[in-house]
Amino acid sequence: MNNIFTYIKNNKKQIAIGLSSALLLFLLIILALRGCSDGKSVSNGDNATVTSGASSGNTSESADPLELMAAGIDDVLSPTEEETKLSEYLEEVALSLESQDDEEATDGEEASDDEDDDTDEYSNLAIATVDNYVNVRTEPNTTSEIVGKMYDEAVAEILEETEGEDGLWYKVVSGDVEGYIKAEYFVRGDEVASHIDDYIIKYAVVKCDRLNIRKEPSTDSERIGYALYGEALQYLEDDGEWVKIWYTSDKEGYVSKEYVNIEESFIYAKTVEQEEEATVEEEEREERQEVTEETAPEVTETTVAVEVTPVSYSTNSELRSAIVNYALNYVGNRYVHGGQSLETGTDCSGFTCLILKQFGYSVARTPQGQYTGAGRAVTYDELQPGDIVCYSSNGSTCTHVAFYIGNGQIVHAANSRKGVIVSDINYMKSIIGYRNVLD
Repeated sequence: MNNIFTYIKNNKKQIAIGLSSALLLFLLIILALRGCSDGKSVSNGDNATVTSGASSGNTSESADPLELMAAGIDDVLSPTEEETKLSEYLEEVALSLESQDDEEATDGEEASDDEDDDTDEYSNLAIATVDNYVNVRTEPNTTSEIVGKMYDEAVAEILEETEGEDGLWYKVVSGDVEGYIKAEYFVRGDEVASHIDDYIIKYAVVKCDRLNIRKEPSTDSERIGYALYGEALQYLEDDGEWVKIWYTSDKEGYVSKEYVNIEESFIYAKTVEQEEEATVEEEEREERQEVTEETAPEVTETTVAVEVTPVSYSTNSELRSAIVNYALNYVGNRYVHGGQSLETGTDCSGFTCLILKQFGYSVARTPQGQYTGAGRAVTYDELQPGDIVCYSSNGSTCTHVAFYIGNGQIVHAANSRKGVIVSDINYMKSIIGYRNVLD
């Protein structure tokens, strides 16, 4: 029975055409039979014509041919009640089939739109190429209000393209800034996806109350300032037990690696307010250079916040289930490129990175970094819930990552249009690998 229904569903257009043809033939046969049985125009075998409706006394009287023709046409155009009901029913069936076809066509268009929308976040990513910075404006012209600054090598997501003053402009979002910049100040496309890791900036984030900044990597070295809990100092290089950082815009220094977390991020545009805050912070750090250690001693304890110790799990399967369930809590949340919060929004690699961080695991901040350095490579047959699925939009560089959650499904921060969603593992066709970080 199911096979019959399937056949009807797949061939309903042909069936509708067949039914219409059969209906026409059926009506013609009925009309022919009615014509014979009523004796409207019947040969008696002797080429004499007998006309129905004539009195017994007029059987030999010849009928007017035009009257006969009019009577025949009237009968043809006046079907019986049963014929009318049958015709109406079949018309309803045909209209129903046509309506279903229209719905399926619409569904097909929506599915096609969905498929077009299944792009990784790097498809609309752009990198600023300017000498120092370029202004971000409220309109695509150089006279509208300035809402922020886009610095060289800052990352932006292109929301739309529009013709503006002196040519093409992009409407972009970068960090907390949204506005217009001339297209000539950006590079985009495969060039960005292939070299995105080159634009990652590392920061040493202070995790104690007050941390000394030393001139050299030694506790005997001169102190040149200090940083407070949560401050992010741009990372320059690893030096064993020390990390070399930028303390101010023109002064380098060293901090003890024990008291910082190394985090990764892109450069983003700054709002006017953020620019003002950065200026104040810079001035404060310069003032700290004059403060002696006796006046403001180093405090390596953390009283501002207490880090949560990851929960231990009795089995690897239990850990994997906990990670998947934790990730699923954020389905429906926003996608924010470069975002550092699961609550307010992050991107695909930020999603996997921040989820794993909650369970005590550290992975790179970019898709390519996770593809090449997170855990170990596994095959599809070895794939387990909690592993990372890696995709590519250009066939070589990893441009999207997701958590495998079992049953052929993934959870991921898809893009700015969809946010965090659950999808089929073939959300993107070009899977280039799988990574097991957990065992």
